[in-house]
Amino acid sequence: MPRYPRSFEEMIEAKNKIFPPVTFEKGKEFRPRPSDVIITPWSKSGTTWIQQIVHCLRSGGDDGFDDISRVSPWIEVAHALGIDLDADQGWEPRAFKSHYSYHAVPKGCRYIVSFREPQAVMVSYYRFYEGWLFEPGTVSLAEYLAPHLDRSKRKDYWTHLESWWARREDPNVLLLSYEQMREDLRPAVTRIADFIGIAADEALVDLTLERSSLDYMLEHKHQFNDLLHRQRSDEVGALPPGAGSWKVSAGAVDDERYRLTPEMLDTMARHWEESMGAIHGVHSYDQLTDLLRS
Repeated sequence: MPRYPRSFEEMIEAKNKIFPPVTFEKGKEFRPRPSDVIITPWSKSGTTWIQQIVHCLRSGGDDGFDDISRVSPWIEVAHALGIDLDADQGWEPRAFKSHYSYHAVPKGCRYIVSFREPQAVMVSYYRFYEGWLFEPGTVSLAEYLAPHLDRSKRKDYWTHLESWWARREDPNVLLLSYEQMREDLRPAVTRIADFIGIAADEALVDLTLERSSLDYMLEHKHQFNDLLHRQRSDEVGALPPGAGSWKVSAGAVDDERYRLTPEMLDTMARHWEESMGAIHGVHSYDQLTDLLRS
């Protein structure tokens, strides 16, 4: 009978069955058009949110999709899902989702990256996969985050961050702050519209603000929940049908099992200083957001 994985090892086995590692390498073969836009934050840093903003702007408010990643495909898993990345999308510019760092992302188009405070990212990542890729209570936060706090393979949050921060002056790169978008979304929507070449009047900006609001996306959360990804999980991963937490959620939960330990926080602070501090002279996330604001 289908069931949730009940250990870290079972979780990795199920994950690799759903999307074998070779699938993520196939995405690097994609050759975008110069007019394309790749939305490529680190996981749990606003990717789905920006997909919705871009799609609403370019389509004038289309809401007829069943999965946001059907109208702006996820590059890394498109091969496994049978999606043709070279196909027209029905709107311009074509838009794609990714989590690649600058080093790995297909080159030759435009890129939107939003940054989010690392502690919030790590907890959100764990909460999202709890109840989808493992049974709640069977994999601890420390066990789940161990590979994400290991920088030896250079596929971690900090490598992604420093790679895109180094491109901050590139005219084909737009960097945003998740927290600043939460404070006031309008400036981000107008910047995104300008960046992707959409002449957005006040009515379109207002419509985009409405349809990318938390209330709207919660009300229509089935459209933002990786339907295609989850269907493959059911078919290939032997998980319970319809399993999984919602991508769009109302916010953090005050629960002991979601709290980072002092050791985790120390490790994350050390990674920050070794990467953003030593390489770019940016010594905290607050400093980074201040620089983005200015």
